[in-house]
Amino acid sequence: MNIAVNGLFLSLKNTGGGRYLTDLAAGLRPFGRDIKYFLFTNNNINRNKIVFSPFVETIDCGWMIRCRPSRILWENLILPEVIKKRKIDLLHAAGFTLPGRISCKSVITIFDMTFFTMPQLHLASKVAYFQKMIPVALKKADKIIAISKQTKNDIINTFGVEQDKIRVIYIGAGKEFRVISDKDAVEGIKQKYGLPKKYILFVGTIEPRKNIKGLIHAYAVLKNKGYEHKLVIVGKRGWHYSDIFEAVRRLKLNSDVIFTDYVLGQDLPFIYNGASIFVYPSFYEGFGIPVLEAMSCGIPVVTSNVSSLPEITGEATLLINPMDIEDISISIDKILRDAHLANVLVKKGLDRASLFSIEKMIAETVQVYNEVLSSS
Repeated sequence: MNIAVNGLFLSLKNTGGGRYLTDLAAGLRPFGRDIKYFLFTNNNINRNKIVFSPFVETIDCGWMIRCRPSRILWENLILPEVIKKRKIDLLHAAGFTLPGRISCKSVITIFDMTFFTMPQLHLASKVAYFQKMIPVALKKADKIIAISKQTKNDIINTFGVEQDKIRVIYIGAGKEFRVISDKDAVEGIKQKYGLPKKYILFVGTIEPRKNIKGLIHAYAVLKNKGYEHKLVIVGKRGWHYSDIFEAVRRLKLNSDVIFTDYVLGQDLPFIYNGASIFVYPSFYEGFGIPVLEAMSCGIPVVTSNVSSLPEITGEATLLINPMDIEDISISIDKILRDAHLANVLVKKGLDRASLFSIEKMIAETVQVYNEVLSSS
């Protein structure tokens, strides 16, 4: 059997679909069946030196598909012909959409439904495209993978898709996200990025959905209480981020809020380990991988009581209303001044994080492949 994964938006920058694809393609294996895997991507993988499973053959689709318009054309006009030529039995579209016409069975991964439930959180051009393409893909796919029960419920509530067609498969944090006992190594990475001794940490794309502006306002309240902690924001700029930087200037926090921009993947676990607390007050998440990474690193977590976040964290974090600045600041304050509470959350977080793994994600994904290929 030949199984292909559409990895045209794969990148080394471990965010969203790129991280999901990297983990999937690195761990795919036959599990006792006569299966050959193919990964459609472009020559970014050569430059970024991404390592894949020995059971995965990468197919370089060329430099011209790096931008979104040309990628869309390639997926809909050329990919169906490549599928026929390569005699692909199943295509896994790991990112919302399927080609307009396809001659093999298919599986699609849906990360969230915010293009429909919260379109204001995205660029209008992306909303227009995905609102057109996602319903077609959901109908056409033989099986749908949702990365949380929240996402599954959103799919059902928005389009009335049958429950049996959707499989919830949780993603996992890499083994590198762990408690690091080598404090000198942690300090070395902190010095590399100019990080202070004590800091409150956020990790994620700098965009409205992450509610970073709300976090900054909550941090300002804490500064007024005399806390010495800095606020460290790790992540690349997304869109509509100017208000976030303006909030820092307006609140006169320029010397207290540190934007690292994107950091190397191998350095991120050390930055988590160096933090006093991790805060993730997002307005909506299909999963929320940073909270899982933080829990895996033994850091107490404050996160939102909305979307998938309570589902993923269970009782291992303090949950806040992301719309309530006071609620955010009070919860951070509780952990920073109560060592016992912080230790309890660390233990609960480590226990909770152990329930998720990339290996489990891959095994369950391959099980879906087998079910689809075995169906008539």
